[in-house]
Amino acid sequence: MSEQSEQKYPSFLQQGKNLAQFSWDLIKHLQQNQNHTRLFVSDETYNERIMTCRGCDKYEELENRCRECGCYIPAKAKIILDSCPLNKWKEENSNWENIFQEIVTEISQTDNIGLDKDQKTE
Repeated sequence: MSEQSEQKYPSFLQQGKNLAQFSWDLIKHLQQNQNHTRLFVSDETYNERIMTCRGCDKYEELENRCRECGCYIPAKAKIILDSCPLNKWKEENSNWENIFQEIVTEISQTDNIGLDKDQKTE
């Protein structure tokens, strides 16, 4: 393969920095704009997940945690992309790509931040 036909990517270190920066910008944007509810399941789904966990033999009632994954159930059950390690309930990602793209667009418009912002090589 010739040098001209090889695609150059940022170094792994730079890719990690880009991902960390984008993650930070995403969290900051969601907090500042009160749009974090898009990352959560509906109350109905949340309650179903909680009831499923409470009925599981891996559920630790006193600490409200799962002995399989160690997670704090009230937080885990609320996150749209989280799932049970025992496959008792799954993530709700049917509309996630659209939600994520809306958030990225908002960040790009309000903060001049985008996924391609730091696409450079070291």
